[in-house]
Amino acid sequence: MNPWDAITPSEELEWHPCYDFVNPAFRCARLTVPLDYDCPRIPSRPSPKVHIAVTLLPAKNPAANRSPMLLNPGGPGGSGSMFALLVAPALQKILDPDQPIIGFDPRGIGFTTPVADCWATPPPCDGCPEDTAKGLVHRLAWTSTNAGFGFVNSSSIAFKYLEAGHRAVNDLCRGKDSQLEGQSIFAHASTAHVAQDMISIVDAWDRWVNKTQDAATLAVNPTQKKLIYWGFSYGTYLGATFASMFPDRVGRLILDGVVDAEHYVTPVWKESLVDTDKVLGEFFRLCVEAGPKCALYRAGDTQEDLGNRYHAILDRLSADPPITFTHPTSFFPVIVRASFIRALVFTVLYKPSSFPSLAILLDYIYQEKYEELAILFQDPQLLCLAPGNSLAGVVTDAQRAIMCSDKTKPVNLTLEEFRSEFDGTASISQFADIWVSLMLQCNGWDIYSPKHSVPKVPWTIPPNKTKGQQQAKIKTAFPILFLSNTYDPVTPLVAAVKMATKFQDAGLIEQVSSGHCTLASISWCTALAIKYYVLFGQVPPPPVVDGDDYLGGKWQRCWGNGGPWNEFDVAGIDGDDEEKRATVEMMEAFKKVRETLDSVPRFGVGALPGFEGVEEALRNFATAHAAV
Repeated sequence: MNPWDAITPSEELEWHPCYDFVNPAFRCARLTVPLDYDCPRIPSRPSPKVHIAVTLLPAKNPAANRSPMLLNPGGPGGSGSMFALLVAPALQKILDPDQPIIGFDPRGIGFTTPVADCWATPPPCDGCPEDTAKGLVHRLAWTSTNAGFGFVNSSSIAFKYLEAGHRAVNDLCRGKDSQLEGQSIFAHASTAHVAQDMISIVDAWDRWVNKTQDAATLAVNPTQKKLIYWGFSYGTYLGATFASMFPDRVGRLILDGVVDAEHYVTPVWKESLVDTDKVLGEFFRLCVEAGPKCALYRAGDTQEDLGNRYHAILDRLSADPPITFTHPTSFFPVIVRASFIRALVFTVLYKPSSFPSLAILLDYIYQEKYEELAILFQDPQLLCLAPGNSLAGVVTDAQRAIMCSDKTKPVNLTLEEFRSEFDGTASISQFADIWVSLMLQCNGWDIYSPKHSVPKVPWTIPPNKTKGQQQAKIKTAFPILFLSNTYDPVTPLVAAVKMATKFQDAGLIEQVSSGHCTLASISWCTALAIKYYVLFGQVPPPPVVDGDDYLGGKWQRCWGNGGPWNEFDVAGIDGDDEEKRATVEMMEAFKKVRETLDSVPRFGVGALPGFEGVEEALRNFATAHAAV
């Protein structure tokens, strides 16, 4: 049974036991907030509402009276409530048992209602629910059809039909919005709306504490009325937006895998790929270092040899005739397309822990053992075994609604203009076709609230061109902590440095590793920095840069411990046996969070029509070959 169905929404946090099979301490609530914060409340007139799904892992000792840490796993489109369900126990081991952890589903996502679903069939009668299951079938059929086009440069017609497909979906969403007479979630799903929702959650928490706890027994809470937050990937844009809109409400903000806000609000955001190919280079380098442990390695190989072998594999898959085989258990034909394998590679760049599995997969192709790839291709009929609407609310249009609403102005480029954007992106990365295929989804989106306006934050205000003058840094009630890997495939280090310079006294840590967000690797140094920041308010020094030379400055660095082919080794950590035991426990907790973050849909290839199963296929393959 879905526990959310039994919870009556309320304008106060009313906690109910939920998911006790995961942890009996978990509690859930549905917090009611206005659909439109700008709409005045008139008691005699009902106003549209949003009911936010909130999951809580309480503190072991509530009298410690700590503000909860809110989480966002990224996307946009990731379910924060489910993320907290999976990682909150591990986070309490990392931080402190008395640190409450809250996950929430932002507007349009997961179990927050209404869901951003353009495909759900309209209700047949007044008071009847939408048919989300039928809409899901239509969505899957559409995406399966569009998958045949591959990426924007897969053929001479791919760009034209992929762009037309996204415009068609946006027309579908516009039709759904018009049915709801401008009161749908699509027009009120921007990041600025979600930032206001976080204020509502913080205030509701303080009211709940005051109502349910004996004030005489509570410890002093220095972060009362302030936000404690850890955001990953897109979650860093949400955190930065919150800090710019409500700087006096910042308690502790960790922004991990940092989005360059100035580029995010542009049509294509191509600068995100400046380090993507460097992460692929790290795969080749680490494979050579691992030697025979890496399945793709051959005796005497150099990093260049590995790169050449990789491109030869892709060339083979792109050649005529295409590579095909019959699925050995489901008995249907499979075409091994280069676009699908490249999508898998792009996904793996997010998480180097999957480098060994990628090496095995590529080696099977190199050796022409194609049937070993069968687990990547699931029988579509397995969807029929899914109970009820298990995918409804998970497969949504939330990413489209949020990201496209965040643009400073509607995206309405011609096909030739988008081709030009692709050419510029291709000069940055070999994965430009994947990225631009993702960016197409905003072309033609024009659903906004009547008072739609982008918050007046530094990344939406034209820079001051007056010589010698710069925009003033945003002063927050407490400094922000920015985190970045040296090489991140979609949120490069330069973005973290640049964003840190927009906020007064903000600290920055570069983790010398690769992957998306610092949790892609394990670092004892980073783990301690996060713990000391949250619990004791210790902020690393701000980055020192010279003008716009963001990568030529100085800031704190932490080295990763272990790698894809060698696990974290506690032997290098100083301390007695008890300290080392605590270290192992903390690092195991970080690994748990990393593995969970890997499983949460974030902004990446999973958003492409027909490629929603890429991450699932990779996990299946990695699990099946874990012992190899």
